[in-house]
Amino acid sequence: MNDNLPEKDALWDLLGRARPTAAPTPFFARNVLRSIRNLTPAPAIPAFVLRWITAPAFAILLLGFSLSLLHSPKTQVPAELVEYFDIAAGLDQLAIVEDLTISNFAANSL
Repeated sequence: MNDNLPEKDALWDLLGRARPTAAPTPFFARNVLRSIRNLTPAPAIPAFVLRWITAPAFAILLLGFSLSLLHSPKTQVPAELVEYFDIAAGLDQLAIVEDLTISNFAANSL
């Protein structure tokens, strides 16, 4: 708190002259909570409306994505990239491939 308030402040004079207030009733907290519960809440969107909206929204998004793919400009793949893919496609011929059977596995593990 701010301790450097002047002692002759008008607020402190007013608080000093105020009469003591009545003590709260034993049911004060219960009454306050009841009044809060009785307030009308903001209208929520019912669950069935969300279920109805989900499928059409997904369909619209899918349709928009499909149309954007269909109408996107076609680009040529650079020849260098095609050459790299052709080289990578032949990598399986470089690797040693053995048939893994139980007899081969048992013979190699000993």
